[in-house]
Amino acid sequence: MNTLIKTSLGGPFLRSALILIALVAGLGLMPGWELTSAAQTCQQEGACFVLESLGHITDPGTGQTTISFRVTNKCNNAVGYVAIGTNGFTRMAPTNGSVFTGNLGGYNVSWTNASGNPGFESIKFTAMLRTFNSFASDVFSVVVSNFNPANMIMVQVKAGTTQETYGFLLSESCGGPTPTPTPTRHVYWANYNSDTIGRADLDGQNVNQSFISGAYHPVDVEVDGNYIYWTNYGFGGGSTIGRAGVDGQNVNQSFISGASGPFGLAVDSSHIYWVNFNSRTIGRADLDGQNVNQSFIASTYGISGVAVDSSHIYWTNFLDGTIGRADLDGQNINQSFITGASSPEWVAVDNSHIYWTNHVISSVARADLDGQNVNQTFITGGYVSGAFGVAVDSSHIYWAAPEIGYNAIARANLDGGNVNQRFISGASRPNGVALDPE
Repeated sequence: MNTLIKTSLGGPFLRSALILIALVAGLGLMPGWELTSAAQTCQQEGACFVLESLGHITDPGTGQTTISFRVTNKCNNAVGYVAIGTNGFTRMAPTNGSVFTGNLGGYNVSWTNASGNPGFESIKFTAMLRTFNSFASDVFSVVVSNFNPANMIMVQVKAGTTQETYGFLLSESCGGPTPTPTPTRHVYWANYNSDTIGRADLDGQNVNQSFISGAYHPVDVEVDGNYIYWTNYGFGGGSTIGRAGVDGQNVNQSFISGASGPFGLAVDSSHIYWVNFNSRTIGRADLDGQNVNQSFIASTYGISGVAVDSSHIYWTNFLDGTIGRADLDGQNINQSFITGASSPEWVAVDNSHIYWTNHVISSVARADLDGQNVNQTFITGGYVSGAFGVAVDSSHIYWAAPEIGYNAIARANLDGGNVNQRFISGASRPNGVALDPE
């Protein structure tokens, strides 16, 4: 066998390297292949690529195991493919022939066998993008059954003519327990003109303006721990609520049908809520799309945005300049819970405050949860003009700026300071904004 083991770890790791040779031989790898380092490390680096094993998680309910790797490309040539070995396992996901959506964009998925390319049984991710270069990173996950941590995972990456193959022995803990991958939180927005849902990391990096495509004039977007939802303002002549997994897969543009110009959107642990702009009502359904009620709450004042917390549902009365509120069961409706707004359009809520956008005076407003201490000009400035969509987490406020020449997602601190009016640029008339749960 002519396989070459190359390691920069020195003498103490010679025994592991010899073990790796034996494992490689057991896999029947092609003569002349080169593994870039020994198998017991969580991070391995070659001439072009840095690979990090993010560990493995087994679902006790299904018995299926998710294995994740982060790949960084240091070189100028874009990554052509990433192949994660599955020898000895039963492949479950992503499925053969599907499209995997990473932080950078889409990858065509194929299941290879030992006689194909890369030459070992794998789930192979072939890039549909040309931006995976110059220190860009992406995370790849495969789901398998019959998992055995004593098996060695082979990972191969190719960019241009550079090809590097790595080996990871998953039983090695690297000095501690197997790390649990920490999900990257994201910000999402609805691109009204391009009919897409955009996504970026919470720090504004890894922007993907077409994370989900095929929508029809999406106006708002929401996300929970399992799904992304959006309002199709005029899908196929009949307004709908769309849904997809948080990975962008299993897109259903008609998850809920029969809406009337769906606009604002909200979701909690049991229901999804949407504004029927044309009929001036708030609709509601169970999270699985059942028990649809298109007239859960009615208003004569031009409802636009909707938000929900653990006790109440809130909405903006665009024509009346008020914020409405009701109990979660739709009772005790107060159409003038907060007054004095200036054509309010979008609303968000956290555990301390209510936030809304004032269209006419171009501001983000704020009040306490009890409706007191109203500040109609909490945040003002150029990109607040025509703000469509607002979202909030424990550290920042985000809003969309769809006006011509802006097309950005803006951000500020919770106290209204450090406004970044081009936090994310390049959107296509962005509307609603949403954040992964904390």
